[in-house]
Amino acid sequence: MQMQTEDSARLAQLAAKLAQARAKASEAEADLKKAQRRVERADDVASALRAEYDQERLRLWGSKPDVAELLNSEGSMVFYYAGEALAEAYGLGWGMKWGDTNQTVLHVRLNRGEIGAIERAKSAVLFFAPYIKAKRGWTRFGVQHRESSDFALELRYSTKTGAAKIGRLHFGQEEGAYSFVSLEAALLHIQEHHWIEDIIDIPSGQALLA
Repeated sequence: MQMQTEDSARLAQLAAKLAQARAKASEAEADLKKAQRRVERADDVASALRAEYDQERLRLWGSKPDVAELLNSEGSMVFYYAGEALAEAYGLGWGMKWGDTNQTVLHVRLNRGEIGAIERAKSAVLFFAPYIKAKRGWTRFGVQHRESSDFALELRYSTKTGAAKIGRLHFGQEEGAYSFVSLEAALLHIQEHHWIEDIIDIPSGQALLA
């Protein structure tokens, strides 16, 4: 009988300690949630101020934005959308980041048969290339194409020599590269072999015969 009494007392003590521990855990959890809400509110305030700050920088830049800053930015969505709009104005895609330079990737995209597409893409590459961090002497652009689910392509351009390369990658591993004497030749290869859409573009002043 005495042993049962001692066992019951021991269980009662453990139960009381367990209840206290649970109460402390619940209290700590409540404090943590309050702290998390304070952090979230502080983050919201900081994000709003960063967006306002970036918006003012864009206003001060006027018609001459800091392209390198837009490419490098870890800032607000204001900068992201500004960079995206600038890229689209040149006919380029915008998104993702290069793992080694942390710059936003610019994507060349060409339709087969589209008149003026090569000239537009060339102008875009030449405009953005000086702001892109080179890797082994090459500035890199992504290439959007219809077989992107099977393999990736990179357009590489040398600002020193004017030469270009197209690298083919599978799961991040390069499978091969084609060399071209000029940027225009590389873009022509993309348009003929790695296009997005196949279209018929009619020069102005001409019409299809009935």
